[in-house]
Amino acid sequence: MVYDYLITLKRPDYNVIDIISQLLYLVAFSAFIFFASRTVNLVNMYWLAAFIILVVYVVVKQKKKKEGLAYYTPGLAIAAVTWLIGEHTNWIMFALFAACTLIERELKFKKEVGFSNEEVVFNTLLKKRYEYNAFRNVLIKDGLLTMDFSNNKIVQREIDGEVTNEIEEEFNAFCKTKIENAPAPEQE
Repeated sequence: MVYDYLITLKRPDYNVIDIISQLLYLVAFSAFIFFASRTVNLVNMYWLAAFIILVVYVVVKQKKKKEGLAYYTPGLAIAAVTWLIGEHTNWIMFALFAACTLIERELKFKKEVGFSNEEVVFNTLLKKRYEYNAFRNVLIKDGLLTMDFSNNKIVQREIDGEVTNEIEEEFNAFCKTKIENAPAPEQE
């Protein structure tokens, strides 16, 4: 789909998500070291998984320091698989780590809102689509995207980057026209 306007929303601070991911790394690393030390084989899956998680952790921390955003997904996925196929299979831990692997990606996914002639689309894991008759008003002002829904719900998000006055006026006029010309919602 081609959008007339694609608004990128500012990313929030992910410190809480990162702390939870790091705690999960610590839990997996500690458990795998414990299991590995209890086996007679010097080389086993738990030593390997613990080593890989440690290496991934170091790489992720360096990437975060360099770029400001990093994903802990690889280590969480390795831990999930190890919980599933290791000697000490634990379905609950597998489910927890697998869910966290998927959730972290979604939570850190760059959020965008696309505005076309027909609809407004929120770029999330499951795209949310709205026709213009779902809104009373949509506008950009002072770096904030404000969406006033017809059902009295208001969504207000900070925009990533600078928006010039000309683009702000053009966008606001575009949305106003689309909302005014939208067909009335169907009554059931």
